[in-house]
Amino acid sequence: MAKNGFSERMYLRYLRTKFKTLGMVSPPIAGKIAFDLFCTPYPKYKKRKAPALFHQAQRKSLSLKEGIVIKGFEWKSPKENGKTVLIAHGYASFGYKFEQYVSPLLKLGYRVLIFDAPAHGQSEGKHINIPIYKSAIEQIHQQLGPIDHFIGHSLGGITLALIAETIENPMDHRFVLIAPATKTTTSFENYFNMMHFSEDIRNAFLDIVKQRSSQPISYFEADRAIQNYPGPILWVHDENDSVCPYTDLKDFQKKAGNSIKFLITNGLGHNKVYKNQAVIDQIMQFLAP
Repeated sequence: MAKNGFSERMYLRYLRTKFKTLGMVSPPIAGKIAFDLFCTPYPKYKKRKAPALFHQAQRKSLSLKEGIVIKGFEWKSPKENGKTVLIAHGYASFGYKFEQYVSPLLKLGYRVLIFDAPAHGQSEGKHINIPIYKSAIEQIHQQLGPIDHFIGHSLGGITLALIAETIENPMDHRFVLIAPATKTTTSFENYFNMMHFSEDIRNAFLDIVKQRSSQPISYFEADRAIQNYPGPILWVHDENDSVCPYTDLKDFQKKAGNSIKFLITNGLGHNKVYKNQAVIDQIMQFLAP
């Protein structure tokens, strides 16, 4: 949801008024616009200068079947182990933020791929959601893979959970899910409450999700996607995560299979958790050949 140059408070007030008026006229149209807004990331990239490590990478451009080009980076280890790790960033983020992961992975012998998601960073596109991101990652896997292991934060994490659900030879892959949305319904509900949507607009929004994906909302939940996944997974989550609440995870954590390991932190929130060095060290231990 972009702010288009307005201060956050004033823009939010404007949007609430707009949707209140539009909702009285045509809830279906309001629902469609609300969905498109939800899938439009904040413009946080602002041509940030590339970290030095990214100048050492080979730049990659991938033309997707959806008609857009996504941009990424590839590093090869001097002591290659023959395997590849893909890092998938979260909503309104970009690949540069995972600089700290590259050198440790190279030391383990991995080839490393990082792409800016559609509508993020240097990549083309206007919208992002789980199906769009999933399709992009699957095409990276097909064209630049095979990809053996995956690391994803937030939106990247839940998208990887859905990829894990259908990936071939699951025992050959490792997934690191950092603060994924255990319950997408929580993300939607937070959005609805922030925007003060009427019940009619909420229902129209949910109808759009079902129409475009041919799936109920409950399908897009990390715990559902991996509940029967037999391969190794490391799920990292902070107890103080206000974006993807830890409370949504508790029930699943109790009944999850032995293939899923949980790393639960405290005081790091939603974004600091993936930048914490102790967390990164444990992720590297999990991925060690």
